[in-house]
Amino acid sequence: MKATVKWMLCLSVWTMATGCFSLNRNAVATLPAREAEVLLDDLEAREGEWSTLGLRMESTASAMGRTGTFALNVRLAKDSVIWMSISPALGVEAARILLTPDSVQVLSKLPGARFVFQGNYTMLEEAIQAPVSFALVQDLIVGQPLMLDREIDTYVSKVQDQQYVLLTKTDRNVRKLVGSNDKNIAPDDSLSIMAKEKKAERILGKAEQSLLVKRYWMDGETMDPVKDVIDDLLRQRTVRVRRSDFDDTEMGRLPSTVRMTAKGPEGLFDALIYTKRRRAGRAYDFPFTIPDGFERRTEL
Repeated sequence: MKATVKWMLCLSVWTMATGCFSLNRNAVATLPAREAEVLLDDLEAREGEWSTLGLRMESTASAMGRTGTFALNVRLAKDSVIWMSISPALGVEAARILLTPDSVQVLSKLPGARFVFQGNYTMLEEAIQAPVSFALVQDLIVGQPLMLDREIDTYVSKVQDQQYVLLTKTDRNVRKLVGSNDKNIAPDDSLSIMAKEKKAERILGKAEQSLLVKRYWMDGETMDPVKDVIDDLLRQRTVRVRRSDFDDTEMGRLPSTVRMTAKGPEGLFDALIYTKRRRAGRAYDFPFTIPDGFERRTEL
């Protein structure tokens, strides 16, 4: 009997000991709160210095019911030129793109669709069903948060699990549209227009610019920008970006995998982008010659 009791006592002590050890091992310390300005400074500090950049990328994208896989040869001169050569699986160049801060040029070499488009970002946005600008494309390529601008927006910070979250402060019109009584939107709030139709039309009709709610998630240890969610209530669009597989490079820590989706009234745009190679600081040219006989178009 004594042996049985001793065995049970030992078993109980062992169970509690290993149980406590397991709890301690699996316990996750909460991140300390940090001010939004400090987080913004950290994000800026992690941006590497570069003047030119060349990349080899692969992407699978779908829009308007069409899906394709492409290889992209990309060259950038910081804040001035983005050049892309796009090839399908067979390796023959299908299109070439040249972007500057205020212009868009697309050269299509596809059989039966040989044309050149020269226009602006409003036209490009309508074609790809997603908000787009030179800065947005550049940030997407180099793995920076999209449309984050501390000179225009003010932010609040939150802690969610092991991540920090930056959220734009919302004005009264945004809160009325989404039916929120809280001054600030929560990180995981699903935003949609909840106001009654007439009230929503009145608010949207008076809006002089996009009613944007921006949210950015950062890894609490590395400060890697792992996710963006941007809701444009005026145009009823949502852009989501997820970044993963971060590598240490000469330009700092950069993601090798980016998933971007844009959903709106026009439909869904979805792209998965893999970066295979990066080379910074080399001298690049940006050739964009329009062959004879190519049709000139004003829309894509």
